[in-house]
Amino acid sequence: MTRELLLGTAAALLIAVPASALTMTVLDGERSIHAFAAAGEDSEENSDFADAPSFDSEVNAHAMELNPELQFGDADTQHGYGAWASASAGQSSEINALSIGGKGFANASGSHGDITLTSALGDADLGPGGFEANASSSIKLLFKIDEAAAFSLSGFISAGIEQAVGLGESRSGSIASVFFGSEDDETAIFQREVSEDGRKFDEEGVIEAGNYIFSIIARANVFGGFFPDDLIGDSDDTQHPDFGYATGSDFNGLLELRPIDKPIPEPVTTSLVGFGLGALVLQASRRRRA
Repeated sequence: MTRELLLGTAAALLIAVPASALTMTVLDGERSIHAFAAAGEDSEENSDFADAPSFDSEVNAHAMELNPELQFGDADTQHGYGAWASASAGQSSEINALSIGGKGFANASGSHGDITLTSALGDADLGPGGFEANASSSIKLLFKIDEAAAFSLSGFISAGIEQAVGLGESRSGSIASVFFGSEDDETAIFQREVSEDGRKFDEEGVIEAGNYIFSIIARANVFGGFFPDDLIGDSDDTQHPDFGYATGSDFNGLLELRPIDKPIPEPVTTSLVGFGLGALVLQASRRRRA
């Protein structure tokens, strides 16, 4: 009987602490790419999105004024190369059991073309000689974890900027951003945004069980919809050179989650506990024999 008790005690002490059951579940969001281009009355638009854990895709859009004869106001028809626009976006990303990661890019470019102007084109969003191109690549996901976890977030974001002549910043330029935060209490754990710059990031920490948002985005846009009066001047026959604009942004990011190790008894401590229990069992056995 004593031998059985000792063996049972030793077996109980050798049982390993159960491994963590940390799980990550994606609740909402998407991974997508988009490209749009317009020049004069010509336009093209393409997009794609992830419908599986792995996503690897690229889209393009191109547009060009088809009519080389451009009419401006009451002036006679003028001849020249028309405007053009081009956009492209791509992404390679993947969702694994405890990680979300990927890289993406967005590029946009365009030109008014080599045309002769006799008056301003006015305030129309897009007219003869005008162009617009925009592109985006984005990862936006809402997920939950069922217990506290350690996280690491690493990668980089970069974006350039190129503005068409005479137009506001809101219609032209590129931006890249990364965000990681709690949806439950609406707080940011880490966030960065760049324009005409590039940044690396490498963050670590611990988060509690709950719902979280992770997004990393690259956007690019150029717009040349009209010519301002001060650019054209007072001449009835002002030659506008072939102005071209190009901008782009990209990202590469990885969010990883790890279970938090639970403390287990040290081997020496476990042995002492075993010896102590064994001694008690032997003492009790001797008393029964006496």
